[in-house]
Amino acid sequence: MESQRGGFWPKLRSLKCNIGWEIVPFLSSFLNPTITNLALTIPRENNRLLQPTLSFLAHTCHQLQSLMVNADTSDPLSGRELGLLISASRHTLRHIDIKFFTPPDIFPVIFDLPRLRALTLREPHLPDQIPPKALPRLRAIAFSGNSGPNLPQFLRGITVSNLATVLIGYGGIIQSSSTLEALRDASATMTTLSLLPVVTLNHADITLLCSFTNLTSLSIGCICEDFGRSGACSFQVTDEDVIELGGSLPHISSLRLAPGCRSPCRVTLTSLICLSRTCSNLEGLSIRVDFTRIVSGSEQPNQSNLGLGVNGTCPRRVTRSGLATLTVGNSVLPDSPGCEWVVALALVRIFPSIRSLFSYCAEGMRKRWEEVSRDMLTCRKILRITQTTGKHLGACV
Repeated sequence: MESQRGGFWPKLRSLKCNIGWEIVPFLSSFLNPTITNLALTIPRENNRLLQPTLSFLAHTCHQLQSLMVNADTSDPLSGRELGLLISASRHTLRHIDIKFFTPPDIFPVIFDLPRLRALTLREPHLPDQIPPKALPRLRAIAFSGNSGPNLPQFLRGITVSNLATVLIGYGGIIQSSSTLEALRDASATMTTLSLLPVVTLNHADITLLCSFTNLTSLSIGCICEDFGRSGACSFQVTDEDVIELGGSLPHISSLRLAPGCRSPCRVTLTSLICLSRTCSNLEGLSIRVDFTRIVSGSEQPNQSNLGLGVNGTCPRRVTRSGLATLTVGNSVLPDSPGCEWVVALALVRIFPSIRSLFSYCAEGMRKRWEEVSRDMLTCRKILRITQTTGKHLGACV
């Protein structure tokens, strides 16, 4: 009806639209020139509509603050039309989300946006040449695709000092050391960091991560975890590394350190105990742990190490972690009678608030972890009763 009257909706500011042949003829009827938020989805069968639609929008929308284009295409020829649309809102655009092949010639246009705060790109062919002080207000980056060979070079070229969120998910390999070095200027502002996958993570990388003291979410995945390339992985995280990392990230609430890694595991119960003492905000933890020593009896959580640290290496904190979810990945349980109960009791004593336990193991081992999860419920009830009884006895005395 509005279209037939030849008008548009003057108060329309946000539009989310699935572009099809039945929609395009009416775009000019209801698209307000002052619209600020635009999200377009174009299915593969309507790929031919992509360029003319972007061209029309470039002549109509000049005050966009947020632009999302999701097109099922790998056509690089759409760069010109997309560039015109972005340039039309040069002084107002703050968020760009391009979910299709990102044309190489689009980056000079993006670098010319003085107020851009968030950039999400799929299959970006990152440029080698970057103008000085590019993207001065950028706060968030999210890149995904098959590869990103010059990611560190790109990060070194743009302004990273205001970055708070960096999410990198590539089908190739991320060089952790050079990437973290390129992000060093963002160590004071970064709150969320995700690198998937990295080919190696060693003590030097952990030391770099420790400088990002305001992180609330950290996720590191390894190459063999994602692609099964165990021979190529060099994930060398130890108890010492986890303890150092936990002690340096007081605000961390979500921590993921390659729980599905297939390289030799060097993390033990010591790390869990220290994380429970040093990371009071920790709610979700994903990590692979060697439980061999706890089952053999040589390593057990007790009043001493739960309260004062492990051999003096773990600083004491007043509060305990409120961890609710633990993912042990492909951690292997020793083949020992009663092993499941021992592990369940230890986990509940370390993380009294734990509610969920997950694993990535094959079927046989996964069933054993499911038994651990069930035993945890029983252990929690027993500990609760014990604590309540102890309080009553103490009051009587």
